[in-house]
Amino acid sequence: MANIIDFLKNLNILNIERAYKDLDTALTQLRAHAENAEAVDDEELEEQLAIAREEASKILAHEGKKPWDGMFREAHEYLAKFHMELKEYDEAEVQGRLVLEYDHNEGEYLLKQIAAHKRGERLEDFDPSAVDEGEE
Repeated sequence: MANIIDFLKNLNILNIERAYKDLDTALTQLRAHAENAEAVDDEELEEQLAIAREEASKILAHEGKKPWDGMFREAHEYLAKFHMELKEYDEAEVQGRLVLEYDHNEGEYLLKQIAAHKRGERLEDFDPSAVDEGEE
C-alpha cells in the first residue's frame, strides 16, 4: 500500500508533459532574449527559468532510482543549454558531460555546441537523424 501511495505522490509532483513544455518555453525565451534583449521581459524570463529549473530538478531527483535515461538526458541537456545561453560555460560543460553519459553522440555534439557558443558562434541543436547508424 505504501508503494502505491508513493507512486501516486510522484505522479502529482512530476508531470512530464508540463515539465517539457516549461523547459522548452524557458529555452525559447532565453534564445529570444539573446537575440534581442527587448524581446522578452526580464522578470518573465527569470520566472520561467525558475519554473523550468524546478521541473528539471524534479526529474533529476529520480536519477539512479528510475529507468528514465531519456528523461534524465533531456533534463541535463536543457540545463546545459540554459547555462550556455547565460554564458555560464563551466556549468554548461558539466551538464554536457552528464548528457555524454547517456548518449555519446548527443553529448559530444552538445559539448561542441557549447564550445562554439563560447567563441561567439551558434550551432543548431543536435539532429539524431544525422548520426550514422554505424557510429551508435
